Amino acid sequence: MSPLHTFWSRLYYLLCWIAVAAQLATMIRCNLHLIVPREVGGTLFGGSMGFMLYLGGWAFSVIGLGLAVLTRVPGARLAWIIGGLVQLLLGLWWRIHYPDDFDGNLIFSIQARELDYVMVFGFALVYSGIYLMHQQRLKPRAPATLRELSLRIAWAVLLGGFFIPPWSMPARRPCRTAPSTGPANS
Repeated sequence: MSPLHTFWSRLYYLLCWIAVAAQLATMIRCNLHLIVPREVGGTLFGGSMGFMLYLGGWAFSVIGLGLAVLTRVPGARLAWIIGGLVQLLLGLWWRIHYPDDFDGNLIFSIQARELDYVMVFGFALVYSGIYLMHQQRLKPRAPATLRELSLRIAWAVLLGGFFIPPWSMPARRPCRTAPSTGPANS
């Protein structure tokens, strides 16, 4: 192998791991906002706008990880298992430590029974990932030619490009207007 091919091959593996890690981080971040029970009784629409935003981000990251597994991106099967394991354990934690509602007037963002569905889907992700690893299905292959390597590098950049920009932008706080200290306009 030429030194140029070795350099591009190592760059390919680095880009694949970055792309898969960005998808996994997006999935975990969305899980933290979806699974953690929050009291949303006094919010407009009961917190459903935030729920839809994070559910969409979670679904987008699962689809991205699924595409990475199907296209045999290195590290994708491991990220698939880790994502399912985090979801399963986070759902189990909040199922055990679900907040109490003594007087029955609180509304939580996720119901206790919905945590069961979260855990089942997390278990399905873990089980399917372990099955793929055990059966050696969809195992990553080393690129044979420089053209194939360049196409795989482009795919890894494309996969990572959709998930890295949301992490690079800082979270903005809502603008607050300063209270007026002077006399009112007359």
